[in-house]
Amino acid sequence: MLKTIAFVAPLGCLAALMLFGERIGDGVCPGNLAYLKSEELLEQRPGVIDVSRQDFRWVGDCRFAMTGYVDIDKGSGVDRSDFEVVVALDPQTSQWRQVSLTMDR
Repeated sequence: MLKTIAFVAPLGCLAALMLFGERIGDGVCPGNLAYLKSEELLEQRPGVIDVSRQDFRWVGDCRFAMTGYVDIDKGSGVDRSDFEVVVALDPQTSQWRQVSLTMDR
């Protein structure tokens, strides 16, 4: 009985955390969705073959920033570039949008 409780209790807590962390309509800004959107934006860039994330942080007002570096295939070799991508939750559509993406060469 004790083993069952020890197994089920953490799963129940995780499910509750995921439920409350994902709600968008009441003003909660889900960082896990912002993280996934940031990765998606980077991976969609032409030539990006690898992404190394170094920092992911909340910057206020449902905005999140991710920094790190990307490896870009230039045809003659791979070039490494630092990046910062900022995403924000659009309150009207409840969708994530790219605010900025900078890549240093």
